[in-house]
Amino acid sequence: MFEKKLVCTRCGAEYPLASGIYKCPKCGAPLDVTYHYEDIANLIEDDDPWFRESPHVWKYWMFLPVKNLKRIVTLNEGGTRLYRLKRLEEKLGFGRLYVKYEGENPTGAFKDRGSSVEVTKALEFHAKRLIVASTGNMAASISAYGAKAGLEVTIVVPEGTPEEKLTQARVYGAKVEVYGKTYDEALAEAERKAVEEDYYLTGNYHYRVEGQKTTAFEILDQLRYNVPDWIVVPVGAGTHLRAIWKGVKEFHRVGLIEELPKIAGAQIEGYDSVVRAWKTGKPVEKVEKKVPTIASAIAVKKPVDGENVIKAVNESGGHLGTVTNAETAEAGLMLGREGIFVEPSSATSLALARKMREEGVIEKDESVVVVATGHGLKDVKTWERILSGNFVV
Repeated sequence: MFEKKLVCTRCGAEYPLASGIYKCPKCGAPLDVTYHYEDIANLIEDDDPWFRESPHVWKYWMFLPVKNLKRIVTLNEGGTRLYRLKRLEEKLGFGRLYVKYEGENPTGAFKDRGSSVEVTKALEFHAKRLIVASTGNMAASISAYGAKAGLEVTIVVPEGTPEEKLTQARVYGAKVEVYGKTYDEALAEAERKAVEEDYYLTGNYHYRVEGQKTTAFEILDQLRYNVPDWIVVPVGAGTHLRAIWKGVKEFHRVGLIEELPKIAGAQIEGYDSVVRAWKTGKPVEKVEKKVPTIASAIAVKKPVDGENVIKAVNESGGHLGTVTNAETAEAGLMLGREGIFVEPSSATSLALARKMREEGVIEKDESVVVVATGHGLKDVKTWERILSGNFVV
């Protein structure tokens, strides 16, 4: 409706929306969907009933690249609650502390936001079958939305992917292929099969960004357009952080907010390529060694959106940091004591926010939203190991 074109996030090359490409043909970087923002701004009036509508992904249809809203593929994703953690904010010294709990999405993870948009676009492009590489959460999500759309789904996962997530995908009817020892190897295989075997490739690409940016829209909506000082996000592929930054900038561009938050990204120890690149000013380099981790969902050796994460953090005056298994486990248990059960990877955001507060990066009176990306039932076995005192997977 209001979408305009695709633009390379690195070299600026432009492409039509229906071009069917997944990354820039010139430089290989991720692409970005742009919009006619003046038209969107003119659409939203100050007294519009739209403001009173409860948050959910498709409330923000004018910011989504879909032609026909009557044909969207949806399982009522989004609308996840924003909880204020008063006891933790007092204990840890925050001005205000909130958690955006994405485990409340239909398949238990934030991925559903992107899957709804991505599978809707797949139908627009007349796809018959989908393929995705995943460490589990996206596999389950694409499987669910593919099932809803009546499409065949193949998921490619690395060895060691939590069985809970694979069982979930199989229940939705997906075919599971285990390939390689890392997400990066599974991704290369999925991209190969998409080209050679005529699959529609889903994953951390530009249409997924459009759905996932609604996390930012909902945070701002739920805070009544009072912008928090910080939004802290776990970084695996980096696409969610990139998307959240895009979302807050779009709300700013159309006049819905007057200022921007600072963005922080958390990586788990052993998979901190983006943090190291940000600190040194060097390119993001692939982590060569596979390291035992409790945060399998974000154990990515070379994040596809690593460059865009650094760009977002620098533009916002934000921060990138690494947290340990122990720090992450402790943060997850803190959330548990607040009645919120998250998968270990999700707890990295609170772990980093705590460390940033201790180091003075976050000031005492500042407000912070930590994004918890998935439900704890996604990885019960890892939590059993944590509770037994064994942090090694």
